[in-house]
Amino acid sequence: MIGRQRLSAPRPTRLAGVAVTAAALSMGALGLAGMAYAQPAPPAEPGVPPPPGQPVFQPVAGGDAPPVAPPPVGPPMVPEIQNPGYGQNSSGGGGTLAFLREAWNMAQDPYGFTQIPPEGLPTSAPPPGAGPPPPLPPGYQSLNAPGSETPLPEADPSAVAPPLPPGYYPLNGPPPPGYFDPPPPDPMNPFGSVTPIPAP
Repeated sequence: MIGRQRLSAPRPTRLAGVAVTAAALSMGALGLAGMAYAQPAPPAEPGVPPPPGQPVFQPVAGGDAPPVAPPPVGPPMVPEIQNPGYGQNSSGGGGTLAFLREAWNMAQDPYGFTQIPPEGLPTSAPPPGAGPPPPLPPGYQSLNAPGSETPLPEADPSAVAPPLPPGYYPLNGPPPPGYFDPPPPDPMNPFGSVTPIPAP
């Protein structure tokens, strides 16, 4: 007795794999056909015209261009700076501690005033026809035009300070009236101030 064999339908994943393989083969064949068409035809026989629409290989007169000479061996074209400071710590060494030391020094003197020589910055002569520099306010010192400073006025010991505005009292004088009076009752606290009971 021959049993019945059950026929199974093809699986969807197998059908999808076959479809992907067929698409890849057809695209590869089209790509190769396009590449074969783009190849130039071999040089035609002398005197025979090339077929219309077909790219033709034409040799360049004189051959390929001569190779470019390599750069000359020697020092670089741009000289290196003598004291590189950007990206490197100027305090010597390396690592995190050197960076922290340099950051601390920069925080102490952010504008580099300690690096100014004692005799001051080099000054240049004013242009011809220029008058004297304008005087600076009292207490300011010029960095590039010495002689334009204005001396500070001497303090007069007999001078009296101007009176304070109403409602202001001096810090070194007596307190204002009512300073030590008890505060007014708090409207938000109807029971008034509570005195703590000492512990037995």
